[in-house]
Amino acid sequence: MDFIKTLAYAGLGLASETNEKLKEKFEALVESGRKADSEGKNLVGNFFKTVDSTKEDFESEFNKNKEKLEDKFPIIKELEDKFNKKKDDVTTKFNDTKADVTEKAKSAKNDFTSKVKEVKEDITKKVDNLTNSNKEANAAE
Repeated sequence: MDFIKTLAYAGLGLASETNEKLKEKFEALVESGRKADSEGKNLVGNFFKTVDSTKEDFESEFNKNKEKLEDKFPIIKELEDKFNKKKDDVTTKFNDTKADVTEKAKSAKNDFTSKVKEVKEDITKKVDNLTNSNKEANAAE
């Protein structure tokens, strides 16, 4: 009997220790997860700050190099100015043409609609005349 009691106590002790160790391990994992989450947010935030900073640095360096090139080769600036003027001229011409074509399309639509109404009225009158003629002919018979 003592042997069974000893085994029971040993099993109970083992269960108790296992339970405590599992709780400790679980709490450690939860804490580790919280740290990882916090560190992950910091990593993402730092990444975007770095990207923004790098973009600004790149743009600044690009503009400096562009100015140096334009100083050494003035034709580059002249060509860029000509290109921008041509682009503006083409954009203006396109917008003017678009407005003109739109106006002409509206006018054509209105003319067509008006002619369709006239033809419809003419056909309606002719059908009415034929109908009345047929009624008169039937009445005379």
